[in-house]
Amino acid sequence: MSERNPKQEGSNLYDCRVQTGPCPNGCNQCFYNRPGAYYEDIEKPHWPTTDPNCFKDHIVRMNCGHDSNIERDKVISAAKQYKNVFFNTSIPLFDFPGPVVFTANPKEVSPVVCIQPPDNLMFVRLRAASLNLGYIHDAVCWYMSYRIPTVLTFMAYYDGDPPDKTNYIWKKRHINSYWCPTPEFMRKTLWSMQKIGGRLVTMCGTPDSPWCRDCRNCETYYWQTRRYMEEQC
Repeated sequence: MSERNPKQEGSNLYDCRVQTGPCPNGCNQCFYNRPGAYYEDIEKPHWPTTDPNCFKDHIVRMNCGHDSNIERDKVISAAKQYKNVFFNTSIPLFDFPGPVVFTANPKEVSPVVCIQPPDNLMFVRLRAASLNLGYIHDAVCWYMSYRIPTVLTFMAYYDGDPPDKTNYIWKKRHINSYWCPTPEFMRKTLWSMQKIGGRLVTMCGTPDSPWCRDCRNCETYYWQTRRYMEEQC
């Protein structure tokens, strides 16, 4: 088994990535593309195991790094060996044989991409920062009209200063140091967006913990989406 993503320790999630090299999407402040920051060598693919029986009760996440729509045929082929698997993309193409997480604003300083949700949309991921809360508000309003779960992923900055130093603090998150949003800023932002969407609006991690084991959004929404997809068949 390859080295496991430290963020996922204690959870039921495991990474798989078949692409190598930097992701060409070039999303701002991407930790995958940050030189030396990823938890393993990005010039090599990541296979959690070659034995699918190890994952009968676990969930494989395609592309914690990179994008599932890049070399998509290769990604889909690799995913077939796993019973429970979902895909991640910032490109609005959703023809995957399983649930998909859509990052709707890879360019967080631009308006969010608002789509009519497909049946396999697991949740919408929004990159949130103090400089784009107007766009986040509009996107939450749009996706709540479809009752689609929305997960805020708060931006952290390593390349240059953060948008403002009132709402950010330099510290280690997982294995690397960044300008990270303060717990107070995250709580305030989450509260304001939950006034629109209620429990359908959550965040990646919690204001006090960035670890998957304390979040469980991916696990919860994976099983809900898979059940829904099976009911549609």
